[in-house]
Amino acid sequence: MPKTKIAQAVGINRLSVAKHLKSDDMRLSEFIATAQTVGADPVKILDDAIKAEKQKTSAVTEAA
Repeated sequence: MPKTKIAQAVGINRLSVAKHLKSDDMRLSEFIATAQTVGADPVKILDDAIKAEKQKTSAVTEAA
């Protein structure tokens, strides 16, 4: 999906969309709007991210 379309749906400019997609930091409202714009479930994305983080933490703890 073009960044311009996401920007219009979220209410920010295209350059901000590009910056947010490359970083790991954005406002929650922008994250939700972006996810919904591209047809993704923001709750599932967050759930998957939390599970992945827990797995990383467990792997580090077990290695120590």
